[in-house]
Amino acid sequence: MMFRAATLAALVAYAAAQSLSTNCTAALTGIAANPDASKCLSPGSLVSVVAAGANNSIIPPINNWLTSLCGAPACSNDTIAAVVKNVTEGCSTELSGLGFTSSLTPSITSIIQQYYPTVRKVVCLKDGDTNCVTQTLTNIQDTVGTLSLTNLAQIALNPPTSLPANVTCTNCVKAAYNIINTDVPSIVADVAPALQSQCGASFTDGTTPSGISQSASTADASSTSKAAALGSVSMMSRGVVAGLGASGLVVLSTVFTFLA
Repeated sequence: MMFRAATLAALVAYAAAQSLSTNCTAALTGIAANPDASKCLSPGSLVSVVAAGANNSIIPPINNWLTSLCGAPACSNDTIAAVVKNVTEGCSTELSGLGFTSSLTPSITSIIQQYYPTVRKVVCLKDGDTNCVTQTLTNIQDTVGTLSLTNLAQIALNPPTSLPANVTCTNCVKAAYNIINTDVPSIVADVAPALQSQCGASFTDGTTPSGISQSASTADASSTSKAAALGSVSMMSRGVVAGLGASGLVVLSTVFTFLA
């Protein structure tokens, strides 16, 4: 379940790290050209991920991206389908090394549509004024070193075998566990004993910790103007695409790594 939920972000990150074909570049740029995708995914907010430099922490720009993402309407199933189709079909050459082909697009689309609402709720959690993903990434960075574009893939693919309590036993992690356990309990069915062992029996009691709030917008999705979409296209360089893929992988890895 964890692997399948992270599939799309991993694919985008993998594709972005390669020398992109013309078809793949066009497909990824097409994500920003879709007005609804541009609005609900806020790709332009990731420009600063690349601007910050390959060796600098990506946490500040990711925090800015999450602020925009959570303040925007949720992506519709149609928008998700369009994004997945662009990536899996347009970047088929780049992704073939991972065993993915365009024939898998329907199943990948279904998986992403199923888990997207839950992941969105998790990544938009806040502890006071701090986004929970930002808080968790900061705690992880304090443990494993700078989360930069240079070493991000290695850290994500080879996470530490264990994380300290100040990473796994926070109010943010408990709130994320509650959401996942409510929406898709099969994902966390086997991790409750480990969490209870490290964080205490009350960690999985289902109560919402003090100070936790939800920042995901509940507004209805609607199309943005053509000008807004074209503005995002102009910023969707390969570097920004790399930032989008890397950020998505980090966000999903952060949510699920401590549940592995």
